Amino acid sequence: MTRAARALPEGFDPVTLEVIRMRLDSIVEEMGIAMIRSSGSPVITEAGDFNTALFDPTGRIYAYSDYVQFHIGSGSVAVQNLVKAIEGEQLSPGDAFICNDPHTAGASHPPDTNVISPIFHDGELIGWAQSQAHLVDVGGMTPGGFAPGAHDCYSEALRLPPGVKVFERGEPVEWVRRILLNNVRMPALFWNDVRSLVASNNTGIRRLLATVEEFGAERFREYTRHSFELAEQVVRDRIALIPDGTYTAEEWTEHNGHVDELYRVACTMTKRGTQVTFDFTGSSEQTDGFVNCSYGALVGSVASAVVPILAWDVPFNEGVMTAFDIVAEPGSLVNPRPPAPISNGHLTTGARVSRVVTKLMNEACRGSDAPAVRDRTQGSWADSWTGGISAGTTDDGEYFVLFNMDGGGTGAGAQPEADGLDCAGMMTQVNNMLPDVEMNEMLYPVLYLWKQLSTESAGHGAHRGGLGLRFAWTLHGAREVTQTVFAPSAQVTAEGFGGGLPGGGSGHEIWRGTDVRDAFAEGRVPTRDSLGADRRELLAVNQQSVTVRSGDVLVQWIAGGGGYGDPLLRDPRRVADDVRDGYVTAGTARSAYGVVVTDGALDGPATEHARAGIRRERLGTAPSLDVTAADAGASAPRRDADGWYVPASGARLGSGEDWHDLAHRHTWAAADRLAGHGVRVRPRTGGRRVLIDEFYSPACGTLLEARLRVSTEGADA
Repeated sequence: MTRAARALPEGFDPVTLEVIRMRLDSIVEEMGIAMIRSSGSPVITEAGDFNTALFDPTGRIYAYSDYVQFHIGSGSVAVQNLVKAIEGEQLSPGDAFICNDPHTAGASHPPDTNVISPIFHDGELIGWAQSQAHLVDVGGMTPGGFAPGAHDCYSEALRLPPGVKVFERGEPVEWVRRILLNNVRMPALFWNDVRSLVASNNTGIRRLLATVEEFGAERFREYTRHSFELAEQVVRDRIALIPDGTYTAEEWTEHNGHVDELYRVACTMTKRGTQVTFDFTGSSEQTDGFVNCSYGALVGSVASAVVPILAWDVPFNEGVMTAFDIVAEPGSLVNPRPPAPISNGHLTTGARVSRVVTKLMNEACRGSDAPAVRDRTQGSWADSWTGGISAGTTDDGEYFVLFNMDGGGTGAGAQPEADGLDCAGMMTQVNNMLPDVEMNEMLYPVLYLWKQLSTESAGHGAHRGGLGLRFAWTLHGAREVTQTVFAPSAQVTAEGFGGGLPGGGSGHEIWRGTDVRDAFAEGRVPTRDSLGADRRELLAVNQQSVTVRSGDVLVQWIAGGGGYGDPLLRDPRRVADDVRDGYVTAGTARSAYGVVVTDGALDGPATEHARAGIRRERLGTAPSLDVTAADAGASAPRRDADGWYVPASGARLGSGEDWHDLAHRHTWAAADRLAGHGVRVRPRTGGRRVLIDEFYSPACGTLLEARLRVSTEGADA
């Protein structure tokens, strides 16, 4: 409030500014409530896979709801492209436009469908109401809208460009409705969800018009303009606290649906003064698989990382993104052209964009003199969606499509002050929700056998990365289904920070010919350890048209977040508690943390001996300096007037631009190295290899960084 009072011109009231700003936030939240209460889709009602927003007449964001952040990009591009597409056309109150094409309307993928409605006050266009949600089916070659087998965008879905009017003066455009429903597998559910998006917009329109009436149109415009300026000012002030420089990083998208190749997501971040540019030049060319990321999803994925790092307490509007420029080559993996397929680009390449921006911001923020900015460093989030879509006919003859929203149970990256959240969702999912088991079992012919945290998923560290989910179900009320799966973070997983280790990956198995029916008949509860099966079939990273039959069991495990700080700096008592609580096995406590737990109790002397042994093993000799500081950030190198140093011991790492050359380094195959710490990562069987480089302080043996690296084709290092 003090900042607003200083920045506002004379005659502007900071209280009025805040009232209008909070009113707009309340309106978009109420729009979300209207959607939830009018929709019949569990994707919306149970998992919150939607967004609501208000825009000014030119497409600048007034306010945005806290559900899915990467819709910031797809929603903004959709509104801006609509404004261009219908320029000069007659608009009326009650009109609504529908679009879902990633190439022309900015959608993150075809199921994420936008409905956009104009807002008029006294005959003048004063803004747009926008609602977007994942609709269960939008046509195309596979049920559910995800098409691993697609070679072009025409196979994926019915593509709706900007400017398709679905409601006119409050009434459905009948010929448009008929075309839409003729091209989807679940027409009743589809149309009801379209109507729920319209209802959401209508709620926003009524509330915004009441606000404009209360404050006056001109006063409303002036105060929202100043809200933009103040948000931009706060973000630019924080950017100024980051050292000027050029930072580079890369991530890798796995398996395009056809071939098990790795595709590069490269980014150079240039920070000058109060402006940041993210340049994705050098990323792979677009591919003929469904992992291409639309430009709208690219913008939203950048925002998903930037907002919590630099604008964590700033009310979101257009001003937050003004300080960031995004450069992406047309025809690349992160800005594709038709006919590139795109149905899973946001959850694969888009999520990799969020991870690469997080890594860039980690490097930049670690050099800041401001503790509030330096403490925004973190382990990477698993930031992927492990998908499972089941389609078939129940024993009662009813066709269904289950898009299982349990796929959002990914682990968050560890933080400077705490472990990462378990099953937090993607970084973009501010209000991530997981469906109730009972709800899925009531709506679909599945029966869950287990749903629990995966102890093989977390990245170990002084603060541990969040655990992912693992679960299993068998059919109950259907003979067979056709299954589509995707596990985007199976081989190249979430990195830690400052010595924290990478998290585990995702995957699917089908256990064929199980004894699940016998177990129920005998009154036994099937578990991961007790359930018998003729064989366990590991599915590809991306796969479609897989048959699951009655008596089979689908098993899914989801990726975890990266750790923060050297695991040897974690309080041994916390590790012992983790063992007792089932978060970490006794073997992992010993191998990753150097903590010895005997009969559930911490063995202090044995732990000291084990940790000393690990440090000797890292260096090949006894350390020359003792570790004196044990907080989570003590292993991340910092810089002072004399150069780089290790906070854990005070050891110096030289005065050059890069400390890595003076560190002690070991390299392993990532899957093998992490398996030794009880972390599950899918090994690569050919082509590029995924390696892990571990850098240690030569003086004290502290793990300074554990960095994943993809080798050149066929090479080991």
